[in-house]
Amino acid sequence: LVTSKELASLYSFENEEFIFPGVHHAYRFCLLTLTGPGSAESPDFVFFARQPSHLRDDDRHFSLSADDMALLNPNTGTCAIFRSKRDAKITTGIYRRVPVLIRETAPQSCPWGIKFKQGLFNMASDSSLFQTREDLEEDGWILDANTFRRGVQAYLPLYEAKMIHHFDHRWATYDGVETDDVTAAEKARPDFVAMPRYWVARPSVSDRLAKWDRPWLVGFRDITGVEKVRTVIATFMPAVAVGHTLPVIMPAHADAAATACLVANLSSFAFDYVARQKVGGTHLTFGLLSQLPVIPPTTYSETCAWSPDESLVEWIVPRVAELVCTADDMEPLAAELRFSIAGETASRWDSERRFRLRCELDAAFFHLYGLPREDVEHVMDSFWIVRNRDEAAFGDYRTRMEIVRRYDSMAAEVAGARRDSSRIVCD
Repeated sequence: LVTSKELASLYSFENEEFIFPGVHHAYRFCLLTLTGPGSAESPDFVFFARQPSHLRDDDRHFSLSADDMALLNPNTGTCAIFRSKRDAKITTGIYRRVPVLIRETAPQSCPWGIKFKQGLFNMASDSSLFQTREDLEEDGWILDANTFRRGVQAYLPLYEAKMIHHFDHRWATYDGVETDDVTAAEKARPDFVAMPRYWVARPSVSDRLAKWDRPWLVGFRDITGVEKVRTVIATFMPAVAVGHTLPVIMPAHADAAATACLVANLSSFAFDYVARQKVGGTHLTFGLLSQLPVIPPTTYSETCAWSPDESLVEWIVPRVAELVCTADDMEPLAAELRFSIAGETASRWDSERRFRLRCELDAAFFHLYGLPREDVEHVMDSFWIVRNRDEAAFGDYRTRMEIVRRYDSMAAEVAGARRDSSRIVCD
């Protein structure tokens, strides 16, 4: 309809305020207006309206041409949905500057050489491979950290999505059949490990990782939603058994430093903001993730604009390493990133320092995505759960304030470097 220029407008409503009292609040409906072929150049859209009066709000209206749709969803050609004209403008601008993770249409591209795996084990169909702690202890296996051993044989822990969070593979631990949040005091111990509900024999894990020779993995939570505190949650974790709700990302070259930059990108508010414009259900699918804009790996070899004495990868990696290499089971990754877990900053869990490091990374990716300061503020204001939690705990939206402060500091450094460069050229 858009390609043939027959779609005049589409106004989408959700029944949250019960325009139709007898219909469930989750139902959606739309007003669809069609015209003759070639008559509608750029259709007019409104999404998430809850009352007819919302159609009179100009800020809710935006237009998308066929070219815009192809830009935003090149693999599927589906229509992107936005809550406001400003969201449409910001997101479209990002897509014009940053390529999607995997482009399946011409010109095809996959800068990261990404391959996905739906976890390693299906929690239902592969359950015959799973062993509980009681089963293994009764059979004479000895627990070493979170791995069961008997001689040279081993059963590896089975990680599930609920056990991980941003830059944290020890977010939650099983206590029987339920999970508990890991405390800061526990995370301060490098020898503390998250306990799973199940274990899988190492040969079975090795078979599923047949073409992967790294001692670490990158996974993300499959279950998501725009109503949650964050939409994309990804991190490094040890190369262990992984359930299907924790899909695995495997970059082609598996360079630890480059992958650390990728993890930082996936964990950023800038990336999460775009994902929120795309997620319409409760799953972060491979198809959806493939069409999100991701900074290409070549960018990280360039000079860091706000720290000209080092490259972007040199600036990013130490921060990511300190955030993710907090425990002994991440020592193999730490070695590849040339980071010492025995170091003073790594041997303790300093929540404030972690907050500052994450704000630095978030500010950096707002710069890399090319967002001006006013758009950074708008993006941060869209994370209302983060704001509400900050205000309840600290009295203000400190995450937004700190990210904007660091963004401004970086912008000042970039401007200063440009002035210095201009003077050198003039001299």
